[in-house]
Amino acid sequence: MRELFLYLFIFLISYLFYIIFVGSRKTVLNKLPNGKEMSYLKYKYGVKINDKNLKKIANNIFLANSFILSTTVYVVCLFDNLVLEIFFGMLTLIILILVLYHIIGTYYKHKQGGK
Repeated sequence: MRELFLYLFIFLISYLFYIIFVGSRKTVLNKLPNGKEMSYLKYKYGVKINDKNLKKIANNIFLANSFILSTTVYVVCLFDNLVLEIFFGMLTLIILILVLYHIIGTYYKHKQGGK
């Protein structure tokens, strides 16, 4: 039960952090299309980012990053051995990044009329 509260706490705090410090500031939000996440979506899936869909894509990335962070922390908390924590933490992190960004990229590719 404690892990569930930790999971929800980390998810909410990280999502609110993204919304407050990135999503609500125009200068930071305008730099987002040149960030690593957006560059990956543009290169790998051909997602076109414009002013109209920037906030929607950014919000999905904020949700995905918060989910990745909280799930990785949850998995790390399941182990008591430092080596297992590092191994499964990195494995979880890599798998979640690849899967969630694939879902986001595929969604926006189909939404924008790609194949």
